Amino acid sequence: MQIIRLSIILVYAFLCTSCEGFFDNIKDRVPNTTMEIEDPIRHYYPVVRGDKLKVTYKFKNAGEHTLLIEDVQASCGCITTNNFKRSIAPGNFGYLEFEYDSTKNIGYVEHYVLIVANIEDTFSNEVKFATNVVSDPLYIKDYEQIYQEQQNTNAAEGLVEGDAKLKYYIPKN
Repeated sequence: MQIIRLSIILVYAFLCTSCEGFFDNIKDRVPNTTMEIEDPIRHYYPVVRGDKLKVTYKFKNAGEHTLLIEDVQASCGCITTNNFKRSIAPGNFGYLEFEYDSTKNIGYVEHYVLIVANIEDTFSNEVKFATNVVSDPLYIKDYEQIYQEQQNTNAAEGLVEGDAKLKYYIPKN
């Protein structure tokens, strides 16, 4: 019995000492810099349940060293991200693109996306967006019907006249 306790304690001690932290890895490789995000807090106009909302954040490396984005973590599995692992030279701009799938939500939703990078002091930055997901006023569809419609969508739809779902406003604090 004591051998089992001792082995559990040793394994736990090994795990605690071997994982010094993800942020230490960033700090050892690249000096810290500053990241400025344009409009990090947004409120989008309502979307119909089942629609997808494309969200793009423009950011700038405002520091003196290369900005290295290591990870992007969304607060919900309904948000997919683009290829985010890259480095941005000092003074240059970059874009983070997300796609929010409103299929399984209804009502007011608020999502956070954590950006892990070699940023001074915090090693991370955060963006936030919110919207209201509303039901189709003519017919309330169940999950299976929404899924079938998504499988049969026309990719060229909305490209000619633009997409009204991409409009947002910035709240005043």
